[in-house]
Amino acid sequence: MADMTDHTPGPPEPTVLHLSGDLDHDSERELAEAVDAAVTRSTGALVLDVSAVTFADSSALRTLVLTQQRTEAAGGVLVLLGPLAPVVRRLLEITSTDGYFTVAESLPQAREAAAAALLRRRPHGTEAG
Repeated sequence: MADMTDHTPGPPEPTVLHLSGDLDHDSERELAEAVDAAVTRSTGALVLDVSAVTFADSSALRTLVLTQQRTEAAGGVLVLLGPLAPVVRRLLEITSTDGYFTVAESLPQAREAAAAALLRRRPHGTEAG
């Protein structure tokens, strides 16, 4: 019997962007530019670490929603990495958008969630890589 080795590549590592401080109207442009750059260089999975966010308003929510839409349109997936800062959790809850985002409590969970979501989006019968 011949030796066989599976060389199927694993899912690519997600692009991780760490956000901290106040995410509000004053920082909206800077946040949007950073997120746009991350989406552009992403290999399909984008993880936004929001665990160190101290304030978030509707501007931040708008950017998160637009990022989710842009990432999905590009065939990718967005995962919010926590534990979610209380201000972020509250913003998502009061706007009923908490179910709109995939949330992971650790980077390994975020990688797993992103890989699973990307697998679900792959057309049947196609191979990775």
